[in-house]
Parts: sequence; C-alpha cells; structure tokens
Amino acid sequence: MNRRRRYQPDWPASFERQRRRLGRTMLVLAVGIVLSVLAGTRLGRDAAPPIAEPVATTPSARAPRSTPAGEASSPSRLELRSDGWYAASEGGNFDTGTTVRVERVIDGDTLVVSSAGTSLRVRVFGVAAPEVGQRCGSEATARLRALAGDEVRLATDRRQQDAFGRELRYLFTPTGRSIDAALIAEGAAAAWKDDGRFRDTLRTIEAEARRGYVGCLWASTTP
Repeated sequence: MNRRRRYQPDWPASFERQRRRLGRTMLVLAVGIVLSVLAGTRLGRDAAPPIAEPVATTPSARAPRSTPAGEASSPSRLELRSDGWYAASEGGNFDTGTTVRVERVIDGDTLVVSSAGTSLRVRVFGVAAPEVGQRCGSEATARLRALAGDEVRLATDRRQQDAFGRELRYLFTPTGRSIDAALIAEGAAAAWKDDGRFRDTLRTIEAEARRGYVGCLWASTTP
C-alpha cells in the first residue's frame, strides 16, 4: 500500500538562500564603502599642498619699489652745459629733490651716505676708478670727496647692487650735475663699460679725456 507523502513546502529553504545572498551583497557593499572612504582620506592626507609659481627675479619682473628719500627716479639722459654734464628729463629739467648726507668717501668710486638714520654703502655706477694703493687711486678718492661734498643725490638703474652687495647709484650734486661724468671728464676715473643707462655717453666722455690726455689717468698716455 502506497503511502502518500506529506507535502513539505520548499519556500523556507528558498528564503534562506535569498537571505544569505542578500547578506553577502550587503557585506560587499559595506566593505566597498569603507575602502572608498579610507582611500579618499589617504589621498587627501598624502596630496601635496599647492605650490605658488616662482616669480622671476630679473629687474624687469620685480615689484616696483618706492623711491627712498634722497633717490630720484633715474633721469633719461645726460646733457652737456657750460660747467659740466647734468641730468635731464625728457622736458630738459631734473628735479633734484631731497639729498642724502655724505658720511665718508672710501675710494674713487665708493662712499657711504645716510638718510633718515639709515646708512648706505654706495658704488658709483658709471665709473671704474683706480683702487687705493694703485696709480691715481689717491687722486680719484680726493676728487670724489671734493665733488660729493656734504650732500649728493642718488639715482638708480636696472641693476641696483654689485657682486659685493654695494648699492649701485649714479651720483648728482644737489643742482643735478653728474658726478660720474665729472670724474671721467677730469681723467680721475674710467667709464664703466658693462651696462647702465648712461654707458654710451660716459664712454664718449672717456674717449674725449683720453684724446686730450686729461687728468692723472691719461696725462702720461703716449699718443
């Protein structure tokens, strides 16, 4: 006699399998979220901070600075008058403005000046004078001391310091006469030949002094 099988539904097993699959899926999703968060945190921690682009340090790229007391914006040219070479603007006049005090003259192209309690070691831009102890060195020093007197005006060019840290400036008397040009015209110094706004003019002045055998530097020059 055949016995009838008792019906047993299979949905509990099916439900269990679905529950397990859902559990695995949720686990995978949870792990993925955790890994994503960790990766994002590490990326933010390891990322390098932004670096500003370097700024060129050539004179043309430097930020313009205010003109210190005693310094003029550089005149555009030199002009010859009856008593020497003078600084001139485009309009033909040079505003001498405030002067700086001369503390001491070191040699024929170096001196120390002061303004508002600040001292500045200045190399006369446009000239190359003999060193102390060289031929004509003492004459160049004495002439710079006489031309500079107690007060001078300073003017800048593109290059503002030399290799020794001295400030490069053109020197003018309070009335605008070029001390650089005077030293060269009198044969106390040669013209600086490498650079500078007035280089060509100052070299022309030197050539004339050479031709005339003027001053200590050129008096003994043989034709």
